Amino acid sequence: MRFYAIFTIIFMFMLLVVLLQVRRQAGLSRRKFVWTLLAGLFVSMFLASTRLMPESWPMYLARPAWWLGYGTFGVVAYTFLYQVMLFCTELCARLAWPRLAPALRTPRALVAVLGLAAATVVWGVHEGGDVRVLSRQIRSAKVLRPVRVAAISDLHLGALTLDSRVEALVRLVKAQKPDLVLLVGDIVNDHPEALEPQAAMLRTMTPRLGMFGVFGNHERYEGDDRSAQVFGWAGTELLRGRAVSLPGTGVQLLGVDDPGRIGDVAGTLARDILALAVQTDPGSFRILMNHRPQAWREAARPLGIEVMFSGHTHRGQLFPFYLVVRSFYEFMGGWYEEGGQLLGVSAGAGFWGPPMRVLAPPDILVLDVLPASPAGGS
Repeated sequence: MRFYAIFTIIFMFMLLVVLLQVRRQAGLSRRKFVWTLLAGLFVSMFLASTRLMPESWPMYLARPAWWLGYGTFGVVAYTFLYQVMLFCTELCARLAWPRLAPALRTPRALVAVLGLAAATVVWGVHEGGDVRVLSRQIRSAKVLRPVRVAAISDLHLGALTLDSRVEALVRLVKAQKPDLVLLVGDIVNDHPEALEPQAAMLRTMTPRLGMFGVFGNHERYEGDDRSAQVFGWAGTELLRGRAVSLPGTGVQLLGVDDPGRIGDVAGTLARDILALAVQTDPGSFRILMNHRPQAWREAARPLGIEVMFSGHTHRGQLFPFYLVVRSFYEFMGGWYEEGGQLLGVSAGAGFWGPPMRVLAPPDILVLDVLPASPAGGS
């Protein structure tokens, strides 16, 4: 609840800045500005109500409300960004080119800002559905036969997720012909009781070696039992602090759940990973699922774990807000290698909040785990 209160306050601040700029550009009288401000306050309260809507409400009511609410947030966020940029440009113009400054606070400038914000949002909605495949190979003498792994993270199934997007993702994964599918957390976002149809779509991927998963922070927010039910509908075995060997492959899977909202997330993850040491087989090629890209150097690498799959960052999702997320996470997305050990961080196959992505395309990770080459390569 605290997070969404902050979320709403930030939205109201952005909206206020936008409205102040609109007043300057459109030349609104004080009376008209007050009415506009009241309308903005109403929009803010509506946004808050969409997130506080009880999950017991039917999806046919929740889905349009959430799309309208979070979509409005995206529009306001980019209008705020461009208005701030325009205002800063105007300040600079007053010093360097005074004749230009008045033109930057006219109705035409307002139309230009709104057009640019609308174009960005349209692009973001399109980019949010264009899932990429990031592929990589790794060889090891521990591997007995080739295994192709597809890792999916941050799908965020819920009121904002369209069936067509899930169907497209399933087709994309099937086209990779994976032997193994991993669901690396934040698959569930909200309304878990209504997700059986979409979970059933994921179940149709049916890889030869099965589907395995772990909880991300959003599964913990929704409740372990409710989230586990969704994974069950998807035909996915949860690895919650345990390991399982894949017969005949030389590959062992390990999984840890995200701690959720607790304080020392990185420290908790490191302790949970190190606690798996007694279950791991150093003679096997080990793949760890850990939703957040943390504790790789502190725990996974010291244990000799060959590959860790993560997600969580969304690669920032909305540029330039990438820069904020980047200040918290060293590993933002893609493949990282140190000492022959791999970290794969997915930008996510879905989105959270505003139903769009800007300069942060969604992706899945595909890893070919191969036996050592005849020449002994690694």
